Amino acid sequence: MRINYFIFLLLAIAWSKIEGVEELSGCPAAPVFLYGGKKMYRITVRPKIKKTDVSKDLYGLFFEDINRAGDGGLYAELLRNRAFDEGVLPEGCAYDKVNKLITSPTGWVSSFDCYEKEGIAGWEAVDGACMNLTDKNTLHKNRKRALEVSFSGGSIRNAGFQGVFVEQGKSYRFFMFAKADREVEVTVALTSKTGEIYTSFTFAVCGDYTKYECELECAATDVDARLSLSSQADEQITFGFTSLFPKDTYQGRENGLRNSLVERLLQLHPAFLRFPGGCIVEGFSKETAFRFKDTIGPVWERKPHWLLWSYMTTNGLGYHEYLQFCEDAGIDAMYVFNCGMTCQGRNPDYFEDALIEEFYEDAVQAILYATAPANTEWGAKRAANGHPEPFTVLKYLEIGNENWGPEYQKRYRKFYERLKQEFPQFVYISTDHTEHAGLPTEMVDEHFYSDPVFFAVNETMYDTLDRNGVDIYCGEYAATIGCKEGILHAALGEAAFLCGIERNQDKVKMTSYAPLFQNVAYKAWEPDMILFNNHEDVVIPSYHMLSMFASNRGDYVCEHTVETEYQKQITDHARDAVISETVSGENARVKFWDNGLSGEDQNHYDWILENGKSKILHYNGWSCESICPEILCTGAIKRENTVEIRTEADCFAVSLNGEVLHQKELALIPDITAVCTVDESSGELITKVVNFSEKEIAVKMSIEADMQEEATVTILTGDSYLAKNTFAEKEKVKPYLVRVAAASEYELAVKPRSVYVVRQKIK
Repeated sequence: MRINYFIFLLLAIAWSKIEGVEELSGCPAAPVFLYGGKKMYRITVRPKIKKTDVSKDLYGLFFEDINRAGDGGLYAELLRNRAFDEGVLPEGCAYDKVNKLITSPTGWVSSFDCYEKEGIAGWEAVDGACMNLTDKNTLHKNRKRALEVSFSGGSIRNAGFQGVFVEQGKSYRFFMFAKADREVEVTVALTSKTGEIYTSFTFAVCGDYTKYECELECAATDVDARLSLSSQADEQITFGFTSLFPKDTYQGRENGLRNSLVERLLQLHPAFLRFPGGCIVEGFSKETAFRFKDTIGPVWERKPHWLLWSYMTTNGLGYHEYLQFCEDAGIDAMYVFNCGMTCQGRNPDYFEDALIEEFYEDAVQAILYATAPANTEWGAKRAANGHPEPFTVLKYLEIGNENWGPEYQKRYRKFYERLKQEFPQFVYISTDHTEHAGLPTEMVDEHFYSDPVFFAVNETMYDTLDRNGVDIYCGEYAATIGCKEGILHAALGEAAFLCGIERNQDKVKMTSYAPLFQNVAYKAWEPDMILFNNHEDVVIPSYHMLSMFASNRGDYVCEHTVETEYQKQITDHARDAVISETVSGENARVKFWDNGLSGEDQNHYDWILENGKSKILHYNGWSCESICPEILCTGAIKRENTVEIRTEADCFAVSLNGEVLHQKELALIPDITAVCTVDESSGELITKVVNFSEKEIAVKMSIEADMQEEATVTILTGDSYLAKNTFAEKEKVKPYLVRVAAASEYELAVKPRSVYVVRQKIK
């Protein structure tokens, strides 16, 4: 299972409720466990029986520059459009000025709200100053524009990303490249929105482009400040680049990261970082595909590009900075690179052989930049950028992102076989099950974006994996349908799913939630784990759940069984129906249990008759799962076919010309999901319990070991499935710690809608 973007094109066939549906036969009853004549919830644990080792890399981070997560977010730059080229049209794209849209060379359409001929993004001229963009005599070949300014006593100001945030007593590093025909004074200042000056410094600018830099200590705190450049001179002054950073960045690095957001990441106890994407690796055109070489070297020389999330990246947060963060944080690095194709969900462009080879060389050079000695070509470039010794953090290489099918398989083979021979030390990750095409495959990256029920039901998904097959990396997942604001319901479904993953850590080796960040003023995708503006942040319940899971790992998964009640997926009897259609030919598609929504909010089941084969698929968000095995039905196909789908509660039966092809009851939702591990160093049993239901449940804990009489319990819960955190109520849903009486046999009262982590000493 993985994302399939072609599902956007599915044909919708409406159906209506029909009264008097006959009872479906063959649908099994929900399992019920009895204890003393009563329904019973029990977790039986055998701590001494080891099932599998814990994967130390199970919980990691996936960063993609989406929702302006980079510039103005994790990347601590405070100025928007610092190089004045944000409004340049991407190469080969046409602009629709009426609707403010661009169309790619292959026909994909995206918003474009900062066209340079309609204004200069981020900048304004006040008090008589006049500014104009030019493509002549720019600072560097990669700088597409420079800014010519005639001040005459006025100023130009940058508003940053919804305001520049400054704090009283804090220092800020500013630098600019500027030139003027004769010496003129230019003053840089941090000001209020109305022009009140908090701090300033004056440069004498003269001659060709020169770097001018200073530190500014601010005299006030202001969440909506401005960076101002002013001069009394009448002469034209040309600016090639500007930048403003807080001095207080993570590890104090000049081209550094925002401290508060890094702290949030480290509290997740990550084992690795996957970067730089995501869809931005693929891009929507040859020009916008990610190239490692554009993201290294002095920031004023780096080539920017327009992201398919509809804004420009400066690439100031680049390959070197990702590796540096991994080193500073003590985690492994996973580099995702383009393999010669654009995003297959956005009118894809499949590159010709020469350009594929160019991207192959770009991947090789990225690896050498990270790992080669300083006396080599690419090692020397790394050393020149401030890191003489090789980075030792690079461990994983992912070939492409969300790519599939024959075009991907051809490219995957070309990249994998040569890279593995030259760099055998890395773990290589495929974005599709390329082993099914007979290709060598070490690990497969699977993605899931669905509703909470999908995740809770699929907590058993990996129980039947081929233990001799490929390893799995669940590289992107999140409950999205009905959960755009990051609610508790999403965290519960994801937690149940992760319990299933933790049971199968011998094969599912790594996971990472996505997306990671959202600047609340620039939403392109929801939900996101960490929300921020220019001065504060808040986390969703899924963040707290993941922090609980990642900080309570243990050393091995022990044998355990869970006895629970279940709930049906579909309980609305208004959805009981008979759908009858007449279709012509050998191919047909009929939907049922359809929520009527599309794209990332869709939820429907499709019976598909194609090329003499019949199957049932469930499309849920961006995820697709097979509900019934594909079967041959050529003998039943006629020129005119009668299709009948009967649904009752969560059972369905599909018939073709009177012959039942598929009959199924949907998998049930467990009230309780759990996983148990043992921490050998502390001598503790760790039990993670998820109560997906809305009732308090007494769980009988039965542990086959001599246990201490007290346990510590971390609890995440809320007053409804819709409970969430906001900037006004940042801690409405957060974990808290209690101590409970325990033993080898005891009853654990589990609150409704909750995630529990129980730690209990083994005597």
